[in-house]
Amino acid sequence: MPKKVPEMSPAQVRNLRHGVVKKDSKTRKAGEPCVAYHRVGGVDGLVLQCRPPAAGQEIGSRSWLLVTTVGIRRREIGLGGYPDVSLGEAREQARQKKEEIRNGVDPVEQNQERKARDRERQRKQVTFGELAEEYYKIKEVTFRGKNPQRQRNRLRKSIDRCLGEIGDTQIGDLTVEDVVRVLNPLWTTQTPTATRIRQTIAQVWKLAASRNLVSGKNPADWDDNLDGWLPPAKRIHHTKHKPAMRHHDLPEFMKFLLKRDTTPARALEFQILTIARPTEVQFAEWPEINLDEGTWTIPGSKMKNRNPNELHVVPLVPRAIEILRSMPQSGRYVFPGYQGKEQISENALNNTVKAIHQESLKSGGKGFMDPRYNKIACAHGMRSCFKNFAAARTDFDDVVSELSLAHLDSDETRAAYLSEQILDRRLQLLNAYSRYAYTGKLPRKRQRKDY
Repeated sequence: MPKKVPEMSPAQVRNLRHGVVKKDSKTRKAGEPCVAYHRVGGVDGLVLQCRPPAAGQEIGSRSWLLVTTVGIRRREIGLGGYPDVSLGEAREQARQKKEEIRNGVDPVEQNQERKARDRERQRKQVTFGELAEEYYKIKEVTFRGKNPQRQRNRLRKSIDRCLGEIGDTQIGDLTVEDVVRVLNPLWTTQTPTATRIRQTIAQVWKLAASRNLVSGKNPADWDDNLDGWLPPAKRIHHTKHKPAMRHHDLPEFMKFLLKRDTTPARALEFQILTIARPTEVQFAEWPEINLDEGTWTIPGSKMKNRNPNELHVVPLVPRAIEILRSMPQSGRYVFPGYQGKEQISENALNNTVKAIHQESLKSGGKGFMDPRYNKIACAHGMRSCFKNFAAARTDFDDVVSELSLAHLDSDETRAAYLSEQILDRRLQLLNAYSRYAYTGKLPRKRQRKDY
């Protein structure tokens, strides 16, 4: 029979402290402070655990434990810290736990179940708004490319449009009806905006799922879900292309462009010769240019819908290289802006097109309009001008012009074929386009036989 431990008084318990190692071992040396477990009597197995003091402490932390057996398991059941829980209170709690054990209850498992219920209750109390803000903080630092602030602003607006309707909705209670309520006012009138909002809600739900806050189908999924509530975006929204001049008018346009001796004019001419997007020209940097090899390598992070690690190499025609050599190489960007700005403004190229249009009208010309939309052509529309030229005036394969435009290909076979970027054939096409732009003529062997 185990020896009965005498009951300690409150005064004796107050004086209990940590212990010291008595013998050297592989991990500890004699005399080092260590945790001590003091039996205080009154209830079998009730001990005061005393830890060595941490830096700046006179007395280490002390807490109550009931060391006992439940079935065949040895359990250490916490009863609270000392002196917040007094000796008398610890003995009373220990007696209650002993009674529960005799009645077949495992206090440790019971406590684990209670904590699990508390966690589940807390999870259900997380609102969509709280999680959306967390999602924003995660995403805002990942945006890269030519204008990360625009990406952040777009995500911020998408989240803000949700908060008024479903911000206070607990994430686990979010339904497809809630998503429809957010999207309905915008779906037919501002379809692209509504589509981005739907995607944002879906991503916030995925974040919740990764944290085990929700289960089941994502209420913002389209297939077999929102498609039963809303018409397909492609059926109600038709993307309008940027206004572009006819390729027949390009040689006349270039005559006006060559007369302008400004940085935006040279940037626009460079854009026409490389078929790049205006923002890619705006943010073109000197380290991307290799004048010896005649290439411009654009990082994927600066391009539309492209993997950040995927590069797009643009072969440069002689006139494009001549433009680059004429630009000062004192700054970071190829085409510097006015008044000390690092790069030209976002509207510089479009404003140049508009100025040339007005100049044409003043000189008795017809200007440079897009007959489809009855609007003045824009810089981005020069890409459409090139595409129409390549299809109507040359016998180059469509794949060559598509890769020149940096259009991604969804067909795996064609995409594999394009992996080498066929620079030589693209340069041939760009040379043909360059000659046509300045002279209105084509090399005979590259003219379409049926033209």
